[in-house]
Amino acid sequence: MTDIDVTGILQGLKGFQRDAVYHLIDQFYPASGGPGSRRFLIADETGLGKSIVARGAIARTIEILNEDPRVGRIDVVYICSNQDLARQNLRRLNVTGERELPLATRLTLLATVLPRLSQQARDGAKKVNLISFTPATSGMAGGGWRTGLWEERALLAILLRPLATRDDADWDCLVDLLKATKGIERFRAGVDELTERLGVVDRSIVVAFEELIGARTAERDGASMVGRMTALVAERRSGQHVHWERIASLVGQLRQALAKASLTALEPDLVILDEFQKFRQLLAAPETSEAAELAHAMFEYEGARVLLLSATPYSPFTRADDAEDNHYKDFLETVRFLAGWDAEPVNGIRDALERYRGALVSGGDAEAAADAVRAALLPYMTRSERPQVTDGFAVRELQVEVPSPDDVVEFATLRSFGEQVGAPIDIEYWKSIPYFANFMDGYKPGERARAAFGTDEGRPAEQLLAATRSLQVSDLESFRAVDAANGYLRALQADTVNRGWWRMLWMPPSMAYLEPGPVYEGLGALTKRLVFSAWSGVPTSVASLLSYAADRAVAAASSGFLVENTAAARLKVADRFTYRTRAGEVSSLSTLALFWPHPTLARLGDPLVLARTAGRSMAADDAERMVGAQLPVAAEDSRPWDAFYSIGGHLPPDSDARALVLEAVGDETSEEADAEVPDSGVLRHVDEAVSRAAGSTHEFGHPDLPRLALHSPGNIALRAIRRIAGPSATDRGIWTAAFTIADGLRRLFDRIDSVATLVGIYGDGQDQPYWSSVLSYCADGNLQAVLDEYLFQLRSELRGVHPDDTELMKLARHVSDVLRLRPARYVGHDTSADRRPIPFQARFALRYGARFGDNADVRDGQVRAAFNSPFAPFVLVSTSVGQEGIDFHWWCHAVVHWNLPRNPVDFEQREGRVNRFAGHAIRRNVAVAHWPDVLSSDSPDPWATAFEHATRAEHASKFGEFAPWWVYPGPAQVQRIIARYPLSRDHDRYERLRDDLALYRLTLGQPRQEDMVDLLRKRGVDGQQAPTIDLRPPARGPVSS
Repeated sequence: MTDIDVTGILQGLKGFQRDAVYHLIDQFYPASGGPGSRRFLIADETGLGKSIVARGAIARTIEILNEDPRVGRIDVVYICSNQDLARQNLRRLNVTGERELPLATRLTLLATVLPRLSQQARDGAKKVNLISFTPATSGMAGGGWRTGLWEERALLAILLRPLATRDDADWDCLVDLLKATKGIERFRAGVDELTERLGVVDRSIVVAFEELIGARTAERDGASMVGRMTALVAERRSGQHVHWERIASLVGQLRQALAKASLTALEPDLVILDEFQKFRQLLAAPETSEAAELAHAMFEYEGARVLLLSATPYSPFTRADDAEDNHYKDFLETVRFLAGWDAEPVNGIRDALERYRGALVSGGDAEAAADAVRAALLPYMTRSERPQVTDGFAVRELQVEVPSPDDVVEFATLRSFGEQVGAPIDIEYWKSIPYFANFMDGYKPGERARAAFGTDEGRPAEQLLAATRSLQVSDLESFRAVDAANGYLRALQADTVNRGWWRMLWMPPSMAYLEPGPVYEGLGALTKRLVFSAWSGVPTSVASLLSYAADRAVAAASSGFLVENTAAARLKVADRFTYRTRAGEVSSLSTLALFWPHPTLARLGDPLVLARTAGRSMAADDAERMVGAQLPVAAEDSRPWDAFYSIGGHLPPDSDARALVLEAVGDETSEEADAEVPDSGVLRHVDEAVSRAAGSTHEFGHPDLPRLALHSPGNIALRAIRRIAGPSATDRGIWTAAFTIADGLRRLFDRIDSVATLVGIYGDGQDQPYWSSVLSYCADGNLQAVLDEYLFQLRSELRGVHPDDTELMKLARHVSDVLRLRPARYVGHDTSADRRPIPFQARFALRYGARFGDNADVRDGQVRAAFNSPFAPFVLVSTSVGQEGIDFHWWCHAVVHWNLPRNPVDFEQREGRVNRFAGHAIRRNVAVAHWPDVLSSDSPDPWATAFEHATRAEHASKFGEFAPWWVYPGPAQVQRIIARYPLSRDHDRYERLRDDLALYRLTLGQPRQEDMVDLLRKRGVDGQQAPTIDLRPPARGPVSS
């Protein structure tokens, strides 16, 4: 049997999640042996961990199928809307503990991983596979590039070679046709590499593919896909030009055929569709489309079960004028799918819902009617919701001022411009998108302008656009003040940049061990901002301009350190923390000492231990005096790094420094040589440090040695890693993980904007070396407490796994990658007829949401990881589209509604991105309530201690298992921040949306929801008191050991 601790996995779930697992498994595999339901929906409220329920379902499914002799290997297929969501959730779904289990791929590339699918499990039992793909990239939905990835085209080349070529000359032509935008030599090398790796392609895929493209008929049809490709090869061989459109069209069809053929190699036992409303077409009847036919080949595979996950599986609330969405239609279509298109249960559910509506609007027995709906729906779905907390939300407005005269003139000019190009510019464009004239690409006015400019007819439009308020490259390059030119942006800038956020390199901690210094004391308690807009132009415009405002504030305070905002100017700034040598000699060990984890000094300088000793958070100066009292007396004319390495125990026992550093980050020489830094190398510095330590005859101190023990990034990283390390982690593994994080922090402090920030705060001279400023800043900003909190969050993703050396290094590399995130490069365009580019470099605020292409999707994952860290970006701007299921809650509990949504449920979806498990607001409240408990404890893990006490606090008895992880009242609240102009229609719209939000839950499965809400409002029905449809799973109690 596959070694899966099912009992342990179920015990790791909260009670309501475990109840859902038990219930859905009862439907999938009834104890009676009857048919049961093969399809089930978990519709839990956003943020309650539907993927964790799926984890439990996978574990129980594997446990059951391991005992079923009809099942060979066990295939779990996970389908979601985008690759970033897949990356986020695959680790949670992996219940086997095998690190290489999840296969995130495209259906079209399944043949490339089939050998792994068919491998024998390590214990000789049934092989478990977890395969993930997205419909848009696998030929199951519209969108995406028709030519796909180069690997897909390489696989097509391998499959087509025996079918569409006769000799090497034909083969060269086929490769040339399929290379698309990839260079011919690189593509050919990729085909050769894939051929060698694959060996023989799975026969079932080959046969199915050949049948689909018409290659297995006696007479070749020239209109078939293989016939058309053969003809294209002949044309290319004869020297004819083959139009790209013909190639792209055929490749798109071949990819679709390959996706369909690849399904024959899958043996799905459990298919999980996450946020499936994004690809609803897959659930339609199979005869309605090729995509539905493809999907149903999986859904109806012998023995397969289908688990749907979505907080909004159907349009939750639609108005009469909603042209595209219809709640009633969507709800019934979902129920039909879940019931396998069996009319009887669908009719029963519809009748029960009609009786419930009648009872609500006429004053009948609504409670009995609601119970009847529950009984009809529970075989197919459950939904859990968190308890309502009266003070759980804080609603406030951005302080948006009345538009200035320049703002009004800009709108008038833009409107005239839009009329001139035949693409009217709505007032919402102007309200929402700062400098619309510079960021209108992708909108009709921008497209029409590009087409018209340069022609006689386009000259009036050129003149109007030139007269429109615009950004100037010269202003940006000189760090000149630039008006926000938009009421919303002015207010957001006042709420963030103008409050001093530009001085932050990381967020303040929720649980501070040291009293904040002057920089962070002025910032107070804060949380990141997540901005949602309905307009796709907002993220780029707002992220660009807000980041520029932050960069300009840094430059203005840097005492002339930063004066130009150009790539050339940035290259002229010397690095501060490069491992430099002169003539092969190491002149100073200040950099290495700052980022070196010193086990002895790290233990002596733990600010948490010092706070416990003092019984309170303490000033950094007091902490330094306490540490200094435990250190040797300072030697005359000594340097701090010499004193640092004179203290014994600078390495784990029996360790080789070179080997540890290489294991952590490798030799920096090659990388920094690429950056044109002469004669650099971390290993030379390591050798010198070890030599000096070995040559030191005695331990001695230095006035800065207590500061190094307390505040150096190396020692901070070592303490943070040690707090979360599992019992099997070794000193060597802990040290290498710490050095990996410390090296990421070195990159943070070596960035130009970081140097400029610290120079502006502390100065830059002989009496204030930069390494000393770094120590002061780490103390000021409580970096130890921040990193402890961050690593606690990262460890929580391991779902009870105690990190060993390998897991610690994975976490450390995640942190290091976040710290190394490069600034984003966005582009606007000026208002000249040439539409010259205006480049922006953004870090303070970033855009989330890829417009197209897989590389952009990868970038989204990196941006999400950075936003879910205490480091930049501090503002994330996105559209509401496609963000369901994505976590943004680790360091943010404030959502800015740049535009009001049409739908009351969109408020819940947007705010559900931050109102999630152990989110920032929860941690802040737990820290406030249980800091005294942490101080009185001797546990090395402060956050585990705080949450352990929180589970026993009075809130736990009131809110049950939802406290403390989802609900924990306190001063921090999820913030709903509304952007709207004074006296605008948005005031009335918001009041209406707020009222609808209280009543929409009563309209589940009802036609004409808006009318029903109006009726209920007129009858004075209280949305909090009226009987709602309770779809919580039946309670089953704790799992037995």
